[in-house]
Amino acid sequence: MSLAVIIINFRTPAYTIDCIASLAPERADVPGLQVVLVENASGDDSLPRLQAAIRDHAWSDWVTLLAQERNLGFAGGNNAGFRYLLDQPNSPDHVLLLNSDTLVHRGCLKASLARLIAEPDIGILSCMLRNRDGSVQNVCRRFPSPLRETVRAIGLPYVFRGAFEWAELEDAGWNRETTSRNVEWVGGAFMLLRTDTVRRLGGMDESFFFYGEDIEFCFRMWKNNLRVFFDPAGAITHFGGGSSDATRLANRRKEVLIWKARFHVQRRCYGCLAAAWMRFLYILVFTAKVLWLLLTGRRGSDRYRGAVSGWTVLTRPLEVPA
Repeated sequence: MSLAVIIINFRTPAYTIDCIASLAPERADVPGLQVVLVENASGDDSLPRLQAAIRDHAWSDWVTLLAQERNLGFAGGNNAGFRYLLDQPNSPDHVLLLNSDTLVHRGCLKASLARLIAEPDIGILSCMLRNRDGSVQNVCRRFPSPLRETVRAIGLPYVFRGAFEWAELEDAGWNRETTSRNVEWVGGAFMLLRTDTVRRLGGMDESFFFYGEDIEFCFRMWKNNLRVFFDPAGAITHFGGGSSDATRLANRRKEVLIWKARFHVQRRCYGCLAAAWMRFLYILVFTAKVLWLLLTGRRGSDRYRGAVSGWTVLTRPLEVPA
C-alpha cells in the first residue's frame, strides 16, 4: 500500500515544515511513504527554509522538493506533483493531497488507507479534520447545484429553515466524529485517492486557480461512478487559511477569486447557462439589498458596505487584482 503525499507550499514554510514533521512517525505504519513538496513560487524565503529543513532533519531520502518557476495555483501545484509521480518507474499505489497548514495525527494514514483499499469504488476519501482547539471542522458539504444556489441566493433557507434545509450546503444533521458515510464533496485539505484514478480521470482542473477545484474534482468522481467518502477513523488538525490569510492574499483579491470560482464551478459542473444565471441572480440580489438598506437608513452599516462590495465585484469583469 505505497503512498505519496503531495504538499503545496505557498508562503507557509513554518506550517509546511511542521506538517512534514508530523508525517515522519507515519512511516512506521506506511513503509515507503514519500512526500512530494511543491514550492509554488512563493517569492519569499520559503525555498531556502524548506531546503534547510530537509537537510537538517535528514528528510532527503523520503521528501522530494519541486520548485516551480511561477505560482500554479492549488490545482496546478497538485498536478505538478501528480506528473512527477506518474513519471516515476514505480509510481505509488495511492496519493494523498494534504494542505501545508495541517498536522497529521498518529495512525491517520494507516486507518485511511485501510478503508480506501477495502472499498475499491471509493474515488476520494477524507478523514476527520479538527480545528486548532480540537473542535470538529466541517469538511463535507453538498454540491452547489443551480437549484440549491438559487434558493440560497434569495434567502429561503434562512427564512424557512425547516422547509429548505435541503438547500443548505453545510450538510448538517449528522455526527462527523462517529459516522463514516458517502458525502457529495470534501475540501482539498485531505484527499486520499488511488494513483490509477488519476491516470484514468486526470488530475485537478487547472482552469481553477484557487477555490472550487475540490468541488469539481469530487463532482467528476461521482460522474464516473466513484464515491466520495468520509471516514473519521483517521484525523488531522487543519489550521485553515494558511495560504489565503490577509498577509498572503489581499482581501480584495480573495473576494474576486471566490466569486470567480463560484461561477466557474457552475460552468464546469452544470454548464454555461447555469453560470450566467447565477451571476445575474446575485447581481439582482445585491441590487435589492443596496436599495433596501438605503431606504431604511442603514447606509453606514457593515451590511450595506458588504452589499455594495458584492455588487461592485459582480458588475465588473472578474479580473483578479495583482
